[in-house]
This record gives sequence, C-alpha cells and structure tokens, in this order.
Amino acid sequence: MLRFVTPDVDLELDEGEQLLYYARRHWILLLQRIIIPLIITALTLGLAIYRVIGGQFFAGDVGASRTLFDFTNLFYTALIVALLFYWSRRERNAAKNKKKPPRWLPFSFDWLFISGIALLVIVIYFRSQGGRVFYIDPAYATGFDILNILLFLTAVVMIGIMLYTTVDWANDFLVLTNTRVIYDDTQLLVRRVKQEILIENIQQVSLSADSYVAYFLGQMALWRDQLRYSLGWLKDAPPDKPAVAYGKLVVGSLSMRKLVFDGAAKPTVMQQKINAEIGKLRKQSEPELLRQIIEDQVYGVKPQKKAQAPIHVVEHPGPLPWLFATNPEINAEKEEVTWRPYWIFLALAMLRPFAILVVTGILLVIAAQLQLLPGSWAALIWLPIMLVCMGRIIWVREEHEHDKYILQRDKIVDVDKRPFGPESTRSAQLDRIQDVSFDVGFIESILGYGDVFIETGGGGGKFTFRHVPDARNVATTINDYLTDFKKREKERSQKDALTLLREYHVVQERHGELANNQNLETVVATKLAEYTQNELPNQIEREVANRVPMHVRRQISMALRRSALRSRAARRRPEA
Repeated sequence: MLRFVTPDVDLELDEGEQLLYYARRHWILLLQRIIIPLIITALTLGLAIYRVIGGQFFAGDVGASRTLFDFTNLFYTALIVALLFYWSRRERNAAKNKKKPPRWLPFSFDWLFISGIALLVIVIYFRSQGGRVFYIDPAYATGFDILNILLFLTAVVMIGIMLYTTVDWANDFLVLTNTRVIYDDTQLLVRRVKQEILIENIQQVSLSADSYVAYFLGQMALWRDQLRYSLGWLKDAPPDKPAVAYGKLVVGSLSMRKLVFDGAAKPTVMQQKINAEIGKLRKQSEPELLRQIIEDQVYGVKPQKKAQAPIHVVEHPGPLPWLFATNPEINAEKEEVTWRPYWIFLALAMLRPFAILVVTGILLVIAAQLQLLPGSWAALIWLPIMLVCMGRIIWVREEHEHDKYILQRDKIVDVDKRPFGPESTRSAQLDRIQDVSFDVGFIESILGYGDVFIETGGGGGKFTFRHVPDARNVATTINDYLTDFKKREKERSQKDALTLLREYHVVQERHGELANNQNLETVVATKLAEYTQNELPNQIEREVANRVPMHVRRQISMALRRSALRSRAARRRPEA
C-alpha cells in the first residue's frame, strides 16, 4: 500500500517510555467518508465521457417499436414493484409507530414515491414506442465543451477530497505506552490534536460495537482464518467466536476527560492491552502505596507532605505587556491559574474609541489648515473628545482585566467585575463538575482561542469560559486538576480510615481490651508454676507407669500394700 496511507506513529516518548501498541481506524470508516465523493466522481466522469462520445438521453424515434415488456422494461417494472412494496411497508410501520413526517420537509414522502413510480412508467412507455433512455450517436459528440470541462473539474476536486480524507484517516492513532494512552489526530494543513491519559488515572476502557457491518466483517475474518488453518497456512487455531472487526473505544479517566476513538480496527486487542497495563501498574503501585501510608500515618505519624501542582501551565505575556496582561497567569503561592478573554477582543473593543479619537483629530487639523475653524477652537473641541475616548479605552481595559476565569486546586471561579464598581463571583467545587468540553472553529484554531463549557451539578449550573486562549489546553488543565483532586480525595479517605483504626486502637487500650505486655508475663509465670507443682508430677507418674512392665507393677503394688498393713499394725499396738 502507498506510504501516505500507512504512516508511522510520530510521537515523542519520555525517558524510559516504550511504545507497546497502537490502533488505527478501520478501512470501513474510510469507505463511509469517501463514498459520496466517490459516487460524484463516478457520475461526473461517466457523464463527461458519455457526452464526449456522443451520448444522449431520452432520444425519440431512434429504434423500432418494441414489446411493452422486454428485458430492460422488466427491470424497470421490478423497480416499480420494489418501490410499491417498500412504500406499503413504510406506511404500515408509520401508522403502527405513529410517526409524523419531519418538519423540515416541505412535502411528504408519499410524493417522492409517486413521482418515482410515475417516472418509471413513463420510461417504460417511452421505450416501447421506439425511444431510448440512453443512446450514443457519434454525430452528436460534444468534445470538451464548457459543461464537460466543469464535469472533469468537479471530478478532479472530488478526487482531491478523497485523497485528503484518506491522508486524514491514515493519521489517526490510539497509542499505548507503558505510562500513558495517547489519542493522536493530525489534520493536514489544519491542526494536530493530541490528548493523553496516564495509565494510573484510567478508570475504565469500554468498547461499543453493535453494528451489523462490524459483526459480518468479524464473521468473514473468522471464516478466512478457519480456511487458512484447515489449509495449514495458519499455525494457531482460530477462536470459536468471531472477534469484533471494528468499534468505538472510550478510555475514561478519574476526571471527566475521555479519549473517544471511533472506528478502531481490532478494538478488543487494544482494550485487553490497556487493561493488562492497568492491572500490572496497580499490582506494583497499590500495595507499596498502602504500606507507605500505614508506615507514615500509623506508626511514624509523619506530617502530610504539601501537594504539588498537578500540571505546569506556561504563562504567555501579551503582545504589549504594559497594555495586555499575562494570559494565563499563575499564582504559585495559591496554586491557581487565571485566564482572561483573548487579547484580540480587548484590541477590538478599544479600536472604536481609538479610531474616533484619531479620525476626529485629523478632521479638526484639516479644518484648522483650511481656516474653516480657528486652531484654538479645534483644540477645545478635540480635548473633551480625547478625554471621553481615553476614558472609554481605560474603561474597556479595566473591564477586560477583571473578567477572570480562575482554576484552583479545589474549585473553579468565574469573576465578573465592573470597572471601578461591584463584583459578581460564581464558584463550584471540582467534585461537582460533570462534563468539560470546548468549542474551537476553523477561524478560532488559526487565531488560537475558543470557548470552554463546564457542566456542574448540585445547582452550580453551567460555566462558560469565553474566548480563552488555547481552549483545548484550558479543558485539559481543568481535567488534570480534577484528576488530581479525585486522587487526593481517595488518599484522604484512606488516611481517614487509618486514623479511625488508630483511634480505635487507643480506645481499646483505654478500656483494657488489649493485653498489656507486663501483665501477660506475670500470668504466664503463674500458670507455669501451677503446672509444674500439680500437673507435671502426675503426668510424669503416668508416663513412668506406662513404661514399667506388668509383673514389676504387680510386685510394687504388693510391696506397697504390705507396707501399708505394717503401718496400720504399728499404729494399733500402742493403743492396746
């Protein structure tokens, strides 16, 4: 295949980062994008060539009369029957589902079917009378007239659109490395979009493939692999079920950011590889993180380290620093980022009073030169105009400088302050954010600004950051802060759980539910002494008795009995 159809991934990797896998768009998506230009190209080229060789449409009396139903007319009749069948089924389904025709259509679909059927009936009758719908006569060859030139130019434009679409299709990648997932979309001569999510911040990877085309393509690929395996051309046996040929991959993060890669080829492979990297990272990092938290918070009781800013935003000074403020502006102490509307809107707002000031001054100078107005009067007239215009310029600049969009570590703030007047502020916590999107048109992408829309829950409403510089980076920064906020919330909940366990341990010690080491040693020594005095001799006697032979035990027993009898007799004699 041509090189521009299968380009390599052009990606700058960090130190120690490795490219593991990348997914591309399926060819069916390219076919869907170029099908209309392809049809237009075929029609325009075919029509131009047909006219060049003398082709005509609906030529009458160029042949003998035919029967009403020849082969071509039978084909047109079959089309009429198909239209009638589809029309009846559509009416039945519309009546069943109670669907109404779309409002934008000035007439109902019934007129389309009636017109098509009537046209086919006319064509059948026209052909039966000796007419021809398509007829070639070299005498009517047009050559390259204006119409044919326009048709050829249209075909060339459509071919250019198809080539551009093909290059754009070929430069879309979903890349997996050992640290991140990257969506890389290069639009030739327009822009390059690159979005990424760290592996540690990925929440889920979902796959959607519910179209019949995707199912049939997967089934065809399975049949092909089964045939190759039966012929011995494939070593590994194919699976029992067809794989998903193409589908939509959605990579979700801790924040609202999502990487959506539609029409991905072999999406299940990419999904499995991403999940494998997530599992590998969690096996390595989570146990060590928990151990470190326990060591620091339970045993070491170390103070919590101050969190660092989740991202590094680059400040961009205005074209005239004394007139245009830095945008964005970073406050390192408060760890917040402030955006203002793009400087070009301030320049446009100041252009009108500045133009009035300059034009008025020129007119007054001309009037003074032509002696239509004394110079002193011209100066007196221009002075209040100058004061009003300069006041308007200062007013516009103050209004622009105090229209701020602030992103902090735990919330977003929309500040709208009137010049030298009151201030209105809206804010919402980061955990209330439900969606972050941006809108950048063609002109906005060239000039470098756009709008960012933030949907919040809990009555916060919708926040709109209008005309901010590099709207895509603003949305990415908000998502990064949101990701960092949720990670800190997760760590805070873990530390709260550990604090609860530590306090529970203290309460157990206070109520004597936990054994004291000194008391435990005393109890063990007492039990050991009792065992040595009471239980141990009896146990030794039983062990010895079990090991002595039977006849020896009888002799000992008899000797003990005799000794007992003698003792009794000796005690009785003194009494007698």
